[in-house]
Amino acid sequence: MQSRKHVLTTAAAAATALLTAATVVLAQRAEAADVLLSRNRPVAASSVEASAYAPEKAVDGDTATRWASAEGSDPQWIRVDLGAATPITRIRLVWEAAYASAYRLETSADATTWTTLKAVTGENGGTDDHTGLAATARYVRVYGTQRGTPYGYSLWELEVYGPGSPPGPGTDYQAEDAALSQAVVAVNHTGYTGSGFVDYTNVSGSRIEWTVTTAVAGPVALTLRYANGTTANRPMDIAVDGAVVAASAPFAPTANWDTWTTYTVTTTLAAGTHTVRATAVAGTGGPNVDKLTVTPTASPTAGPTLSPSPTPGGAFTVAAAGDIAEQCTASSSTCQHPKTAALVTAMNPDFVLTMGDNQYDDARLSDFQNYFDKTWGAFKSKIRPAPGNHETYDPAGAMVGYQSYFGSIAYPQGKPYYSYDHGNWHFIALDSNTLTASAQLTWLQNDLAATTKGCIAAYWHHPLFSSGEHGNDPVSRQAWQLLYNARADLVLNGHDHHYERFGPQNPSAAADPNGIVEVLGGMGGAPPYSIDNVQPNSQKRLTGVFGVLKLSFTAGTFSWQLIGTDGTVKDTSPTYTCH
Repeated sequence: MQSRKHVLTTAAAAATALLTAATVVLAQRAEAADVLLSRNRPVAASSVEASAYAPEKAVDGDTATRWASAEGSDPQWIRVDLGAATPITRIRLVWEAAYASAYRLETSADATTWTTLKAVTGENGGTDDHTGLAATARYVRVYGTQRGTPYGYSLWELEVYGPGSPPGPGTDYQAEDAALSQAVVAVNHTGYTGSGFVDYTNVSGSRIEWTVTTAVAGPVALTLRYANGTTANRPMDIAVDGAVVAASAPFAPTANWDTWTTYTVTTTLAAGTHTVRATAVAGTGGPNVDKLTVTPTASPTAGPTLSPSPTPGGAFTVAAAGDIAEQCTASSSTCQHPKTAALVTAMNPDFVLTMGDNQYDDARLSDFQNYFDKTWGAFKSKIRPAPGNHETYDPAGAMVGYQSYFGSIAYPQGKPYYSYDHGNWHFIALDSNTLTASAQLTWLQNDLAATTKGCIAAYWHHPLFSSGEHGNDPVSRQAWQLLYNARADLVLNGHDHHYERFGPQNPSAAADPNGIVEVLGGMGGAPPYSIDNVQPNSQKRLTGVFGVLKLSFTAGTFSWQLIGTDGTVKDTSPTYTCH
């Protein structure tokens, strides 16, 4: 580490030193009004070197404990949840020997869309104290982009300060505090925080149950710290007062029984006493559970949420592709998803849509971590994913790896289908593996009826219309009809590994100026398919081309270009006006 000490030998230098010291004292007094917001708040990280270096070690106030990421890989991040939108004025980082020479301080309202608060380069470890910041956010993330050593990233402490009062701290309920059914408290592994952990009997219906108390009504995060040393998911139903708030919640494998991670579900509780139960739903029982943490996620003293300044004309850019990550890396010249990821990076979109089959072949969590995460994972926080059929092939259970990797990004409304708004646009992500199920269709109909936005776009995996090898898939017809009835404008799909755009049409494939424009973008990295049977209204088809859609939206129009991995424009659409 470079020395930060300087010797001043002249009287002028000495005077300067005195003035500087006085200034520092005044600055410290000015900052004294700020309070530490991040102490013992819920925290997550991109990876953990070992269970002894869990992310919560960076916010526990103990300078002898630390978070450490996996070694030898960029980027890595650690994120703290302040519980509510809160003014932030200072972020202090105390690095261990494995420091970041370049990183970003980022903020977010939802842990999905991130804003760079400060970009930092040329650092040499030690303590980085970033003062004079001005932001309001619920989440703060340190996003390491360049390691200062061959190892990973490691922080003794991550401290976030602001002028308001911190949200209430979480309350821990240890394993030994729980009532057990077909489970016992055990001590034959390491890394637990109380006097033991819950070891489930390997039967469906085994359960643990805590009695928790909340002082005031409001939203809370229920966080279960667990270990799963098997190679399979051990799902559980999480219930509050008898009502399931997370059905078949995934408790994915950890590295071993001594490696702990967390699963969090949010719900709203009235003031008073409640029963929280975690019940195994498979014959393998549940994972080992260390503790339950109940954390308020709103604070009456927190500052207001600040909306971003509107872009003139409501313009924004979105990148999109489906059928992405083969089980290959950039070390192979034929591997395409590193190249399509580079296109997304160059586009710097407002957010990214994926139209299913994000990870091949079976979409295990380990596959996501070893392939997708190494390329498209660089902008994971911007991704709004939809699942494909390959996400259902996971031996741990259908979409377990997908849900474990993306978490609340893919399930922001508790289901693998969801919606959100951006500008004058309403976006809908659907799960076409269950697109004929009444629950999803009813949700879609209600969602469309509720939106007040002027333009509507939807995306999912299986296309209703395709000239490729898979061809037209009727699983999408009912959803198409609902979207058509609501005068939706754009549908994006994958599944067939080629590019194709269709003119506006109705669900019966008749050209219709009031119909929906469909774009098939299955060229994100998987081997290309042939064009077999050209469909009506198909205006452009390309196969053997890998690339990414660059979609341009305004408050009332949309258009796109297909950008190939060689950086050239392969196709440019007309500009369409919303219905």
